[in-house]
Amino acid sequence: MIRRRAGTARPGAAMRLAAAFGLAVAMGFGPGVGPGAWAQSATVGGGESPIEVLSDDGIEWHRDDKLYIARGNAVAIQGADRVRGDVLVAHYRETPDGATEIWRMEARGSARIETPTQTVTGASAVYELDSGVLVVRGGGPRLVTETETVTATESLEYWSRERMAVARGDARAVRANGDTVEADVLTGYFDAGASGDADGGAAATGADPGPGGADPAAVSGGALDRMEAFGDVVITTAKEVVRGDRAVYDVPAGLATVVGNVTIATESDQLAGDRAVMNLNTGVSTLEGGEGGGRARALITPQRPAAEAAPRAPYRP
Repeated sequence: MIRRRAGTARPGAAMRLAAAFGLAVAMGFGPGVGPGAWAQSATVGGGESPIEVLSDDGIEWHRDDKLYIARGNAVAIQGADRVRGDVLVAHYRETPDGATEIWRMEARGSARIETPTQTVTGASAVYELDSGVLVVRGGGPRLVTETETVTATESLEYWSRERMAVARGDARAVRANGDTVEADVLTGYFDAGASGDADGGAAATGADPGPGGADPAAVSGGALDRMEAFGDVVITTAKEVVRGDRAVYDVPAGLATVVGNVTIATESDQLAGDRAVMNLNTGVSTLEGGEGGGRARALITPQRPAAEAAPRAPYRP
């Protein structure tokens, strides 16, 4: 098949997806659009390098509808970053100063966002400039990084203005060491990073801060500050399984707090209460009862030497 190639251009502001729970995945589309090839209007990832858009079945410009469409195994490339889809769509609009900008980007069918260290996949991906929200849906949305895999049945989202990542629907995060966190919804909140704040980051990079004053590329440079889990929470480590209704993990402090119908199960012991605080730095956990005099409960099974673990069969001559 013949690949048709659009021209290249330098990007405007970029959007970066800081994906689930402390790990960055980059996807960006710059807003500076002019009539002509789509590659004159979109960027993938941050930085100053040009981009190109390739597709098996050509690139369409719909003037009346104000959109570009790349069909057939389409891919947008900037440096080592790529956005793929069966179809890539860019919606643009006029600005008050007479220029144009992309306000919505879509990857339809077999959506795949790739960087050298992270990959996000799903049936579709949509980014809207005004809200600064990227949503990946369908096909079992999945984020794979060097240290973690995050999956969900409904969606993976990144809210750049709020510095928030969300996995919805049977969300599951699996770390490289085998530890897992499962819940109906997992949410991660990121700090402002080295820039100190979103506006400062935009000024430092010389990027257009876009609506709301935040340069998403700068925002996503922050580290994970807090993670929250909602609904049927299950935390599994090599030594224990902790269950509860909700959980909050304070990353800098290394403290995980699980509340609501809490149970802690080890190989031999069972504990129950209303609130558990786990210090992941020291390995010390505290279990508390509910308010109003509720008690914590523990069922501890004494450990016996292996030779005594099983009773001997009765002697029969």
